Amino acid sequence: MGKAKIPKNSSDCATKENISYKSRKRKATSPLQGSQPNMTWSFNQQQTQNLLGEMGVENLSQSSSESCSLPNIYSFKTPAFIWNLQEDSSSFHLPPVPAAPRILLPSQVDNITQNGEDSLSLVTTYSTPHIKSKSSDGFLKNQMLGRRASQEFQDYYDYFSMLSDEIVLTIFQWVPKFVLAKCARVCRRWSRLVIDESLWQRLDLSNRTLLPGVLGHVLGRGVSILRLAKAEILGPVFTGVTSVINCTRLSRIQYLDLSMASTTTSVLEEFFCICKDLRKLSLENCTVNDKICGYIGENKNLEVLNLAMCQGITAAGLVPITTNCRKLESLNMGWTNLHKHSIVYLCLCLPQSLQNFNLSGCRENITDDEVKQLVKTCPNLRELDLSDSTAITCESIHLIASHLNHLEHLAVSRCYYIMPTTMPVLGQINSLVAVEMFGMLKDTALRQLRETMRGVDINKFPFSCVARPTTGIRRTSIWGLRVRDNLA
Repeated sequence: MGKAKIPKNSSDCATKENISYKSRKRKATSPLQGSQPNMTWSFNQQQTQNLLGEMGVENLSQSSSESCSLPNIYSFKTPAFIWNLQEDSSSFHLPPVPAAPRILLPSQVDNITQNGEDSLSLVTTYSTPHIKSKSSDGFLKNQMLGRRASQEFQDYYDYFSMLSDEIVLTIFQWVPKFVLAKCARVCRRWSRLVIDESLWQRLDLSNRTLLPGVLGHVLGRGVSILRLAKAEILGPVFTGVTSVINCTRLSRIQYLDLSMASTTTSVLEEFFCICKDLRKLSLENCTVNDKICGYIGENKNLEVLNLAMCQGITAAGLVPITTNCRKLESLNMGWTNLHKHSIVYLCLCLPQSLQNFNLSGCRENITDDEVKQLVKTCPNLRELDLSDSTAITCESIHLIASHLNHLEHLAVSRCYYIMPTTMPVLGQINSLVAVEMFGMLKDTALRQLRETMRGVDINKFPFSCVARPTTGIRRTSIWGLRVRDNLA
């Protein structure tokens, strides 16, 4: 059942209407429409004292110099707190609140504040607020200045300048090359020490792009071990005003790796014309000409030469190399597409000091006659690679076994005219360690040959290491010499 409606009292309704009417009337009024005058409140002296007494304070007189005065024994109550003041606290002065201290750095002490006062005097005044004499202020200021001078001397004194050049160079030897380039910008002394030749003895710029003039700048540092494998070298080598003078200065490079470097023959000519002290050189998969070979032949102390897969080698270019480089120990001429007469010249004119020789990939251009001449010219061979020489026969194996008494490693892979039954003849070489015959024997014949030639590794080294600068996993060195910075 629904609730019955209760009738509202008429008087209540009238009251609400009057209230709403009065509220609307008050909102409509404004000072502009002639509002009622403001009412002022005034008290006489007795009423004022009674009111101050109820508030808990005493009337202040105009002659009073105190900021606050309290009665001898005064107590008042509030809804929440009660304070009782004793007789000894009848009057007191609030102490002045000091300003927050300002902490200054030594370099900021000399600055002048906005008020024209020295910041040092402000610090001194605050630290000793009760001292007002001029003598004490001067003493403290001099003391602060002395401390500041000694502190700045300790903070900014260059202890590194006290070290000798030899000690600084020893420290710089542990710094990477790219950091040395940044150290040259510090000061004149560092710029002079950074270009010292002792810091640039070995350098690895492999897989880099050398802009024109960069290689000449590197050579001017006195580098002796330089790796430029797979680098892109842009010419010319020397640029600038001093390029004419630098082209006549001989470089100090002794170990150079240019394997698979991308450059032109003109850049190599400009480069090798100043290289006269090379000991080990690699030009694998580069393009050369007779002029470059002539510059290489001027290095009489050359011991290792890697010309594998080089293009442009002729008999005219081999003449200065075989004539002047009589200290050669390792020579790699594999897959250079030499002509018949070039191979004949090599077999006749190679130095007797040669110990490691790679002549693979000659196909039909080398025969048993050239092998016979080779073993007579170079009787001290320890490693010989004749792989992919499809024209040599079993006679070459007998010649090698009878003349090369110091042979340790022989590679005749894919020499199909050599009968596998001839290979045990090599057993008479006591120093023989390994024989490579890839692509010539089946598994059954290979097992029988291994049983026959005990103590000799067969088909263990598929790739030749003759004269190559980097073999295996040694990517940070060339010919066993480290070229990268030590990791500190």
